[in-house]
Amino acid sequence: MSADIATAVAAIRLGLHALRENALGDTADHEDQAAVLHALYDDRAQSGSVLGMISDLLTDIGVRIEEQGGEDITEVIDEAAGYVQDSAGQRLERARAALIALGAS
Repeated sequence: MSADIATAVAAIRLGLHALRENALGDTADHEDQAAVLHALYDDRAQSGSVLGMISDLLTDIGVRIEEQGGEDITEVIDEAAGYVQDSAGQRLERARAALIALGAS
């Protein structure tokens, strides 16, 4: 693994640790957890959410691989990007809405 990739993974790990602390810290409540789920997936600003950024990265990698002659590989990567954005994202959005409703009751 190159130093640049290791640095990027360390930065992501640090960011995820901060999200974990916000959602699971001693004083965390439903509102904090909903905020973290919103950061992970925002259906109104998908490219700004964590899953949106991952999906965009996968799509960009797929485009580059397709340009290099790997159309079959690109199809698999595009499916993965779709699962991240649509399947996982929509489930997180439903969970966030349920948490907000739970906190309001």
